Amino acid sequence: MQQTQQPWIIYGSELSPFTLKLILMCQHADLATRLLPTEGSLLENLRLQQRLKNLLKGKLPLTWPQMTEDDEFPLVPFLFGPAGENLYDSTAIAHWLDARTQGSATPLIPEEPAAAFIAQLIDDYADEFGLYMVHHYRWKVSARDNNAGQRLAHEWRSLLGPMQRPFGAWFSARQVKRLPYLFSVAPKAQGFPDLPRRRTPPSRPGFPATHQLLEAAFERLLDCLETLLSQRPFLLGGCFTLADASLYGQLAMNLDDPSAANIMRQRAPHLFSWLQTLRSGSFPNGDGQLTVDATLAPLLDEIGRSHIPLMQQNLAACTAWQTRGTALFNEAAFNKQQALYDGMLDGKAFRHVAKRFQAKSWRACSQRWASLQRLKTSCSNFRHPLLCSTNWKNLSDLLNNSAD
Repeated sequence: MQQTQQPWIIYGSELSPFTLKLILMCQHADLATRLLPTEGSLLENLRLQQRLKNLLKGKLPLTWPQMTEDDEFPLVPFLFGPAGENLYDSTAIAHWLDARTQGSATPLIPEEPAAAFIAQLIDDYADEFGLYMVHHYRWKVSARDNNAGQRLAHEWRSLLGPMQRPFGAWFSARQVKRLPYLFSVAPKAQGFPDLPRRRTPPSRPGFPATHQLLEAAFERLLDCLETLLSQRPFLLGGCFTLADASLYGQLAMNLDDPSAANIMRQRAPHLFSWLQTLRSGSFPNGDGQLTVDATLAPLLDEIGRSHIPLMQQNLAACTAWQTRGTALFNEAAFNKQQALYDGMLDGKAFRHVAKRFQAKSWRACSQRWASLQRLKTSCSNFRHPLLCSTNWKNLSDLLNNSAD
């Protein structure tokens, strides 16, 4: 009698866009999973907490990926296997899933070079700049009607017991306070007189306001995706890829934030329906064929307008601060007012903190771009309509100007 394989454990929260992304990728790869802590008993969760603690302290080996000095462990998600496997980082796990399935599912990172580059570029954009937009839409746009703190407390109910309510209030206040670190800085004249201070989106002395910038970028993204998904089942045609998983993860986070969800429903009904279909565990019917064509151009233009300039400026800032001997980056530096830099995005000023993990991600993107350009030059039969278009040239100019 064949023994049933134990499911893998996703340690995370459905409030996290990266957890949503990982859940969807595992479904696509037909990897049986359970989501803890929400689906676990008290004993299971206590054991998993200890396993996580041992992993973070280096007492357990990390299966994938290999960490560098530019990396840091997230709060969530992690993927834990029944044979002691320990994985983190949703994008890295996509590569691991592709190696594991080996043809039994269409790859998340396409084998075709141009499609692979675009899928990973969209993934970078969603994970980095997209994260800023959806957190802004939860904690600012949906400030009056989101119940994210209560939902997280419910997920942790086996561990929290009677502390659910105060934990939910604490988490909401924490996330609102973190908004400037996530690029959402309010103007000094607050527009939320009816909210308690702990739920009021904060401004920050010396930091230009970015609310208008983020909301304009979000609306442009909705318009791009609405047009794209009204014509095809997935971003790259008839084939589900990492690009779909990443943008789904970010935007599906807002499906439970009433004001943000209403904006998506009204402005982008095809996109809204697509998100709901994927969240139900179903995948739209596709023919499995990749389509890298001019239909993608508006989305690439948007990435070139927001994400690429921000990543270039962050890389330059990281390099400059490291040259000065700075060792503290990311949120720890932000909280201490260190490693800050001033920049411009879409014609608007901003102030932010240098992030080493973003610099690493952008270096990898630049390397993939250089490899694609070498392939395009060396292979006479390497032809794509998009690669010859004006939109691709605009993106090429931006990428070719990336810092080394």
